[in-house]
Amino acid sequence: MPPVAEEPIAVCAGCGGKNPAGSTECDWCGRPFLTKGGRLRLTVWQILSSLLLLGLIGAVAALAYVNAGRALPTRAAATSTSLPATVVPTPAVTPRVTAANAPTPTLVAPVVFAPTPPPTSVEPPTPEPTPTPQQQVARIVNTSGLGVSVRQQPGPQAPRAGVLREGTTVLLTGNDQTVAARPWREIETEDHNLRGWVQGDFLQLQPQPAQ
Repeated sequence: MPPVAEEPIAVCAGCGGKNPAGSTECDWCGRPFLTKGGRLRLTVWQILSSLLLLGLIGAVAALAYVNAGRALPTRAAATSTSLPATVVPTPAVTPRVTAANAPTPTLVAPVVFAPTPPPTSVEPPTPEPTPTPQQQVARIVNTSGLGVSVRQQPGPQAPRAGVLREGTTVLLTGNDQTVAARPWREIETEDHNLRGWVQGDFLQLQPQPAQ
């Protein structure tokens, strides 16, 4: 078979990429190729971008030169111009009321309330206490020192309530009965601890104190 002729290629010196022989820049890294004479191949867009960059730099430099001679406004002036206008308050006129136009006060007589007297309560007359009849006092006697039996009921057969020594002072309640032809009287000791019936032969009445 006849040998296949290889197409000429341009190898990029930066990345080693293989490009067609007529390429002006590497398709892999974008670097421009040098010509055989050692000159850099410049494309149209590279020239235009360079001119645009130079024009921009020149415009910035010219603007800086023009503004160098101008004085910048002070901070105080800028502050004073930004303050709002001062509002002056308008004084309000208060109308005065003269004595001729003032209303005449009307005198009102005070109302005096007479104090109401408290109701008089009529208290009923206090009844006079009824004098309690004084009990008659007696003494136990005629027992020969043995004392006397106090019965719960009148009669010698009634149950005994207690015994009183001879000479004991007792109070007569006023109840008297006669049993088997013998008088019996109801008595009560002065301390009110014993009450019962005693045969009248063993009682001696004591004189009552003068009132």
